Amino acid sequence: MPEPPPSRLSRLLKEHPRERPRFARAVASLLGAGVVALGAMGFLVVWHLVRRGRLIREGLSPPRKVSLPDIEPTKPRPDAVEERGSGPS
Repeated sequence: MPEPPPSRLSRLLKEHPRERPRFARAVASLLGAGVVALGAMGFLVVWHLVRRGRLIREGLSPPRKVSLPDIEPTKPRPDAVEERGSGPS
């Protein structure tokens, strides 16, 4: 199986080997700029969601006092206990 032809970048780096560090710095700076941009976008999204939550909360009426009725514990029915014990083993 023949090897694929070298890419344009690999040909340029073979022709000009002294440019490799310059190219590496350019790639690193682009990656760094991308990471900084993603971090800034993440920060802005979190800031927006917090701000939006505060605005929504301020627009709501104050909570009402609610009292729930007392619930008495129920006693198990005798026939329910028998039904549970008679299941398949």
